[in-house]
Amino acid sequence: MEKKIDLIPFLEGIVEENTQSYQSDFAHDEERLQAAMLETYQEDRTFLWMSRPCGTWCLLEREVFLRETPAHIIWTNCDYEAEADKIKAYRVIVAPGRKGAFVLGKVQPINYGEQIQRVRQSAVHVWTVSLTFADGYFSTFSYEQYSRQSRSLIEAHGKIEHIQFNPQNESELRCVLQAERMIPAVRKRTPRKKKPATR
Repeated sequence: MEKKIDLIPFLEGIVEENTQSYQSDFAHDEERLQAAMLETYQEDRTFLWMSRPCGTWCLLEREVFLRETPAHIIWTNCDYEAEADKIKAYRVIVAPGRKGAFVLGKVQPINYGEQIQRVRQSAVHVWTVSLTFADGYFSTFSYEQYSRQSRSLIEAHGKIEHIQFNPQNESELRCVLQAERMIPAVRKRTPRKKKPATR
């Protein structure tokens, strides 16, 4: 589906059809997609979204392809669920907009089982982590420093308001994402019409 659509009703329909438990997860997805309209860069408006029998996930595609991020861990571990074959997955690209407007964008179906194999093979490592805290303090740390010191930093500066995971080579990640986005979207097969019986 390449044309712009109203994203929230479209995704809600998938949730109603495919997600039996924890449909309330979608409220968080909706908030995230609404906030994305205000982002300047398309990388901050491009998500991988899934509907599972038990809940949904909405994750930045960029972060899914960075190995140590929560997004990567979540996205690549859903295939261990008993009903992994019932996961419906999409790339969701939110169009720029204004607060309170409809969330418009594009939705591209993806084959989750095939796609996570590519994620596992192509994802790059996190090198540094840039953090902005509640008191305004901003700094960039190595991933190892972030892992060791995040709790003490939160105690000193309040909750993390913004976090960005960075690879050692940004152009390498960009190439990985470009290659992934060139893979054709999954097309739904339309059933063939039966030919009328001939006498």
